[in-house]
Amino acid sequence: MKKIYRSILVLPDMHAPWVHWPAIERAARWAKKHKPDIVVQLGDLIDAKSWSRWPGETDDYSPDQEWAETVACLKKLYRLFPKMEILSGNHDRRHLIKAAESKIPSQLVRTFNEVFPFKGWNWHLDPRKKLILDTVNGKILFCHGDEDGGTPLDKASFFGTSVVQGHDHKAAINYRQVGDKFLFGVSAGNLMNPESKAADYKARSSKGSVQGFLVVKNGNPMFLLGNGDLGV
Repeated sequence: MKKIYRSILVLPDMHAPWVHWPAIERAARWAKKHKPDIVVQLGDLIDAKSWSRWPGETDDYSPDQEWAETVACLKKLYRLFPKMEILSGNHDRRHLIKAAESKIPSQLVRTFNEVFPFKGWNWHLDPRKKLILDTVNGKILFCHGDEDGGTPLDKASFFGTSVVQGHDHKAAINYRQVGDKFLFGVSAGNLMNPESKAADYKARSSKGSVQGFLVVKNGNPMFLLGNGDLGV
């Protein structure tokens, strides 16, 4: 019998070590109070600024320093969320791109489930394999958002199922009728510190970014701001 998920906590892009701790701690309090059936992290768990193709800045962390800060950050996150389904984001794959550019065989590059063998964290490392959960209101496809192209609502129309994604750091819930289905497409915001150096590129965008997280109750999405009074 397939599992029906009635309560889903969705944690969007975190970009460790440059996370927005107040919003993350609010999400953790929500989880402690409401006990969701599952926690889904939408990818870009880490930032990997040191391995970006974009020019660095003179006061950037060294790669060793950034990695040490990232590991410490994820250990703290693990204490808050000991069970998570974690998708693969474009920032999470930066080291793989660097390895491929250097012609290093993939067998010599460790994957995240090897680097972070935290029991209870389930890694979805192949973005081509979709995470689809059944709810009382139908199926929902969860993805990072850089794959397949188009808006979340475009993806919902293409796949014929509601879609929740991260990547664009925006917060939006839109609906569309497709045949006899009433689907939604969601941009789930982000949990990155907007004041960090790693967020400079977003600060320059007129589109802005929204800190917060998503809750899906009985198949219905609800965005919760990371800096508001959530009653938790």
